[in-house]
Amino acid sequence: MRELAEELGIDVRLGPELPGEEPQGWPLNERASMRVWFAEVTSGEAAPLEDHDELRWVDLRNREAVLALPWIPADYPIVSALLDSVAEPVHEPLGQE
Repeated sequence: MRELAEELGIDVRLGPELPGEEPQGWPLNERASMRVWFAEVTSGEAAPLEDHDELRWVDLRNREAVLALPWIPADYPIVSALLDSVAEPVHEPLGQE
């Protein structure tokens, strides 16, 4: 929450955590891990204030476009898990009786 306020100028309400690959979260390197939560913006308008050159909203239903963004290598498993978690379930047509 603090990072989002400092870096993007928004306040959020945290939702469920996106479970990491390890108990301590998502490994970034030998010494650091990241924990990730779903969040809802409660106030402010997101803007790249610190450490970021760009901010854009992307449609998570377009998996290929999301994965084509310039992520650092450690982010790919996190982004992939996020996309899997929000994917719309595929409904098979009901059979005729």
